[in-house]
Amino acid sequence: MSLTARSFLPNVAAIELTFACNHACRFCSCPWYADMIKEKTEMGVNEWKECLKALAEAGVTTFSFTGGEMLLKKGWEEIVRFASNLTVYRMELDEQTNELSFREGKPELVMLSNGKIMSDEVLYFCKELGIHLSMSLPGFSTFEQHTCGGTTAQHLLNWYKRANELGVPVTAAITATSENFFELGETVTQALNAGADNILINRFLPGGRGLQHRNLELSSEQIAAVPIIVDQILTKAGKNGHVGTEYPYCLAAPAFEHGLNRLKLSTNCGAATGFFAVSPAGMLRTCNHSPIEIVHWRDWAQAINHPHWRSYIFGNNLPEECTNCPHTSSCDGGCREAAYICTGKINGEDPGTITLETIFEID
Repeated sequence: MSLTARSFLPNVAAIELTFACNHACRFCSCPWYADMIKEKTEMGVNEWKECLKALAEAGVTTFSFTGGEMLLKKGWEEIVRFASNLTVYRMELDEQTNELSFREGKPELVMLSNGKIMSDEVLYFCKELGIHLSMSLPGFSTFEQHTCGGTTAQHLLNWYKRANELGVPVTAAITATSENFFELGETVTQALNAGADNILINRFLPGGRGLQHRNLELSSEQIAAVPIIVDQILTKAGKNGHVGTEYPYCLAAPAFEHGLNRLKLSTNCGAATGFFAVSPAGMLRTCNHSPIEIVHWRDWAQAINHPHWRSYIFGNNLPEECTNCPHTSSCDGGCREAAYICTGKINGEDPGTITLETIFEID
């Protein structure tokens, strides 16, 4: 491989190992749960290895394994271990010469799980390979009504504790909805007290199975309040966190004005620029929310020609409503895929801003 011939692919790939899941989360945005993507034959272990090797050679440096529920994929251990042995090249800028170079190394690995079938064996595997684990905790008292999966919040908290005991870094992934907003602070607190090292907070956005449960959508006031609530708890605990789904600036403004000490909040979308997804059948998508299949992984170099992918790379998907906003240079108008799913337009309005004009006035 030529170290000067880098691809346009983002550094981070969300590797969706399987369509299968043992939860039935009402907030889930996986597009196959709404028939926006038809389930195809899943790639086997050997093809996944080919795929990961090709992506590493194309410039990917972080593999984030997910699903569905990735632990249900037969041979997942072999796939992840193979990834851990790949060689990747990270781009570095020499501050003195201002020249780019590439540092050879091993990929960063992340595993995302709902934790239902978590085990000590999985945790020891993560520790051995230096994997960062993320487990979903969508509410405390509301956990079961959100997941419909036959387990409990305490089950997850016990695994946070066990991971902490074994020295495995673990993130608590929390999706804020209209039904768990009232206990958002308690959910974050419980996760941190149990041993979570980091908090990943997302707001519910329609997509996948969630399209059947749009009553879970937060109001604009609630969306604006989420980062403030979470940051206050993180600050007291001395822990860090980040918001996974970008905010439009108009919804982020109250948090920016309040000041965030421990929580990272972005108004820029990372789809197709910071990360992308590979479906269980091997199809590239701009992000894990997206229902648009771009190309098969073997044809990854052709993704740059797809209009949906290009709309992200060249930033021509800003909502019409944002045209006169003074913050367009640093804001993408919220989640473009949620906008596409809800309006049929990539430059549609983020669902969270529908009633915004009656709540905030942004200078």
